Amino acid sequence: MGSGSNGPYGSNNSGFSGSQPYAPTYHVVDATLENDRLDADIYDSRKGYFHNPTATSLEDAIDVNRVVVDGKRQDGSITYVLDENDTIIIGKRANPNHPEKRKRAPHPTLIGGKDPQVQCAGMITFHKGKIFSVDNNSGHFRPNKKSMEKVYKALKKLYDTNPEVFDKGFKWR
Repeated sequence: MGSGSNGPYGSNNSGFSGSQPYAPTYHVVDATLENDRLDADIYDSRKGYFHNPTATSLEDAIDVNRVVVDGKRQDGSITYVLDENDTIIIGKRANPNHPEKRKRAPHPTLIGGKDPQVQCAGMITFHKGKIFSVDNNSGHFRPNKKSMEKVYKALKKLYDTNPEVFDKGFKWR
């Protein structure tokens, strides 16, 4: 259940690499999609990827200047995608098909369906409910680093309306 930086969905221990060429949107990498099609708890041949029950827009997860996911103040890293409508969707790696086995819920499950497309995807880190950092480490979509510009644009829009939801250590790149 990694962030895509190692294991079957990532690269090597030196960090994330192997991004796709820059594009307006990204589909799931073919080899990864083929692997997921073999796991009925992740991908259904009729419906595609399940929809992660904790998936919510970042803006909707804000409660009194803190981000709350699944009823708890968010601390640590969770998955995010920037969808085609410039919405940042976040969610825990909760797989409703096998929660007791802690099976993975990869980035495509934040949108669900047969061919989920995103502008970017990765991990977002929170400290005491505040946004601390964001990256493009998604082994399923492998977005190009240039796509981070779109994520920062979406975060800047959020910052302009609610700067208190950002940790003082957050660095704009």
